Amino acid sequence: MTTNGKPQDMPGVFICLYGPSKAGKTVASAAAAPNGVFIGKDSGLLSARKFLGIEKLNTRPASLVPDATAQIKELLNKAKRPLPPIVIDDFSLMVEATINEYESSKGRSGMWSALTRDVLEIRDQARNLTDQGSIVIFNCHEQPPRTSSGRFVRGGPSLPGQLPEKFSGMVDVIGRAVFEATAAPWKYQLCFEPQPDYVCGDRLGVFPGMSPLNLAEGLRFAGYPIPYPPGLEWVPPVVEKLSTKILEDGIENWPLLMQRAFEALRAEHPVPHVRWAVQDALHRAILVHHQNVGITQSFSLPSTEEELFA
Repeated sequence: MTTNGKPQDMPGVFICLYGPSKAGKTVASAAAAPNGVFIGKDSGLLSARKFLGIEKLNTRPASLVPDATAQIKELLNKAKRPLPPIVIDDFSLMVEATINEYESSKGRSGMWSALTRDVLEIRDQARNLTDQGSIVIFNCHEQPPRTSSGRFVRGGPSLPGQLPEKFSGMVDVIGRAVFEATAAPWKYQLCFEPQPDYVCGDRLGVFPGMSPLNLAEGLRFAGYPIPYPPGLEWVPPVVEKLSTKILEDGIENWPLLMQRAFEALRAEHPVPHVRWAVQDALHRAILVHHQNVGITQSFSLPSTEEELFA
């Protein structure tokens, strides 16, 4: 049985994406949770609305970490089961705002202990959500490897002190957005393979070591039937048909096939929705190709096709 796009017997999953600003993390999260609850600042979702053509997203305001935790607790207490996906957007900025608030209200002596308590509490509440079957996604900025209090801390989500390691310890899937000039149609990929200096990993065992920045297709590949918004019922059969055709023709020959599909579809549908469909088709083909041959590849995007996705 499927409700809210997710079978009731599927386990919840705790996900964290981190990387540079403007890498596409929010767009990827919105595509993976169009029926979800977005906790954070509504202005941060403008890119997702524009790029994906989503008119309505269920947003709940939160500027500080305790505000977001309160929203999660309310969902746990009042929301109908099964719970919808939950996205904590721009969590690193939320932590920065909390630091600034605590520096004024608690002083330097009390701010760090209070912040650590709050970050670990929202982490634990996120795990409570996944125990109830929810998909939970945190988006963070990236910070490089460093030393904190004499201890080496791997690069990862932009959090102070040793919190990147403590926070990431409970995460099921943690991906680092990495710029790749030949990646297409997005110029970023997600790194899930183990890194000596950065926190990465995939307990689902679904994503390639270097994967398209397409969280939704990875979750679908794992068995989660991530839905599209109402009005996009035409998209799933197009994605399946086009991805199958890409694999049949040879994945290295995808540019011409996608160009033809894009031109045909945009005569009937809005460009953001068409872009969404053809990207999912390509990324689905890449994930299937990886599973079949056990390798990952980057595919260059000719400038003529690149203009189609601008």
